Amino acid sequence: MPELDAVTQARHARDIEDMAIGLISALLDVAEESVSVEVVLELPELVAEVWQEASALHERALADERRSSALRRQVVRELLTSSGLSQKDTAQLLGLSSQRVQQLAHQ
Repeated sequence: MPELDAVTQARHARDIEDMAIGLISALLDVAEESVSVEVVLELPELVAEVWQEASALHERALADERRSSALRRQVVRELLTSSGLSQKDTAQLLGLSSQRVQQLAHQ
């Protein structure tokens, strides 16, 4: 804490607030209940950039998965209705189980 020209340390990030409050309380000789601190943790810039990229890729993967699922349902329904294939034939044609074809048809 630069304002008090003092330092402390904590083993875990979750302990930082308590350690800071204890230090301030001891240095200023005030009750811990009267001390308020705001702890701000920041990722290193490179780590933050990588995390952002990973998050963007994750969101894109989720969107791709939703689109893939919609297209699979569309194909199954098309084969079952317009093409008149049976559930078993549709499953064999698509390399799926009959149960999966049924699930896709009814989603």
